[in-house]
Amino acid sequence: MFNRSGRLRKVTILGVMAASLLALHLAACGGGDGPTGEPDTKLSGSIAVAGSSTVFPISEAIGEEFSKANSGVRVNVASTGTGAGFRALCAGDTQIADASRPVKQSELDTCAEQDIELIEVPVAFDALSVVVHPDNDWASCLSVEELAGIFGPEAQDSVTNWNQVRPDFPDSKLRLYGPSTASGTFDYFTAAVVGEEGAHRGDLDLITEEDPLIARGVNGSEGGLGYFGLAYYDQYRELVKGVDIRNPGTGECVEPSTVNVENGSYQPLARPIFIYVRADLLDSQPELAAFVHFFLDNAAAIVPDVGYVALPASVYDWARERINSRSTGSVFNKVEPGVSITDALREIQ
Repeated sequence: MFNRSGRLRKVTILGVMAASLLALHLAACGGGDGPTGEPDTKLSGSIAVAGSSTVFPISEAIGEEFSKANSGVRVNVASTGTGAGFRALCAGDTQIADASRPVKQSELDTCAEQDIELIEVPVAFDALSVVVHPDNDWASCLSVEELAGIFGPEAQDSVTNWNQVRPDFPDSKLRLYGPSTASGTFDYFTAAVVGEEGAHRGDLDLITEEDPLIARGVNGSEGGLGYFGLAYYDQYRELVKGVDIRNPGTGECVEPSTVNVENGSYQPLARPIFIYVRADLLDSQPELAAFVHFFLDNAAAIVPDVGYVALPASVYDWARERINSRSTGSVFNKVEPGVSITDALREIQ
């Protein structure tokens, strides 16, 4: 089905187990409705979430299910880009930021100036997918070095044809499509591929926060090349073709897929994605605390249905403990881009 934003996704119907987990957490934060364990119909208010277009489908799906169980709470989710999401959170305009990269120290400092502290909550693993036109029969696998040679700042106005990427590629115009500098996807791609966050050529044929426009742009030109999250590649397979990425460690060409993100072979473009929660509001807004617990209880069920990779149960438990203990700051901003999923999890446990 299509959601209200026009993006294709599946919706998980939460079962009895999910409702029971919700009821237990609501009771823990004072929101239980007695011994029956029913969801608390007295919860009311609104929750504002803004940020990453990559995390947007997850937050929207979970927000919809939470509102079904708690009709007095409205969850508003906006796709504004990771950087804009943090700015809104630090300005006091939202309670939660969706983020496709870890929070920067400068963003934590900006929030701290407003006496706002953030709790980091990993919710899923994603991967960046590099995509080409469906008729492209030459760029089946690209190395990190080749991607850097295409998208790096030195390539601006100079690398304009496919045969400049590899001599046996055709003498065909290279058309490039990608996210804006406000995007966490942009930040992660530049750090993982070019080696410096923000280092990117500025002469793309289209720069946008709208992933469907990237897919349509690539589809509209035989020489098209772009990148966005794995979930959007799964949605737009009829428009674009995924490119395998050569693993820098093994030399193997690895397909962008959920399986390869899970097993750690799709590197360096696999990454964790997050929500960040205002710690100071969890005690004063029971609806927010209930929503965050609901998010963690149901992420493993919903995340795969919107095209992402669920985290191990131990990591959701770790995130839940951070919420319960009000542990603020970032752990993941110390993890280097391109670190395998296994190693990244080892860092936080």
